[in-house]
Amino acid sequence: MSNFPKIPQRFSIIDETNWDEYFYIGPGDDCYYIWERMSHLWKAGEQPDFSKYPTNGFISNFQIPVACKIDNPYRYKHKVSAIKYAAEALCALIPAEVRKLATFVPIPPSRKKDDPEHDSRLLRALKAVKDPPLADVRELVILLENVDSKQKGLSPEDRASNYYINDAEIDPEPEHIIVFDDVLTTGCHFKAMKLCLIERFPNVQICGLFLARAVRPPHDDDLGSLLI
Repeated sequence: MSNFPKIPQRFSIIDETNWDEYFYIGPGDDCYYIWERMSHLWKAGEQPDFSKYPTNGFISNFQIPVACKIDNPYRYKHKVSAIKYAAEALCALIPAEVRKLATFVPIPPSRKKDDPEHDSRLLRALKAVKDPPLADVRELVILLENVDSKQKGLSPEDRASNYYINDAEIDPEPEHIIVFDDVLTTGCHFKAMKLCLIERFPNVQICGLFLARAVRPPHDDDLGSLLI
């Protein structure tokens, strides 16, 4: 998997140096990430050169639509490889003690489980962590209705209204929750999850874990210093 980004020695944190890059993230939000995905790199119609930006290529593979499993099996193999590599990165970076004590909760995909486009990539990555595995992986939060891809600009409160706690997964009550997602873009989905979880578990510590954070370079000349 040489075309994927190198796994760092430790997680990076979202803090006062980069809070302003994420509209809904600020003091009181504990968020960690592995890589940086570059945003707005190419003009419309341009072909991305993922060899220069391996995190972008990795995330693109990780997010390959489920339909490709039937429509384009060769392409879907890249998704399988990306899920496996995500698990390898999590395995390398999550301390053994955290694997034992924390409850890992994937953010629900945009489609419900009975939808053929339901994409369980986040859950699959968490469950693929081995040696040792994550002791507690749960789909604590479930989608009420499918999310339209055009539904952008929603507030965390609006998104949280489409989430509900999965009562079948609440026992035992979690003590530390790690909300897992692939890319931190604005922080809206994380804050929606936090709102939903805190309402049910008001005394539980909640943090966010992301495969990558979106980085928006101010000028093309600055890209070189931001490459992964």
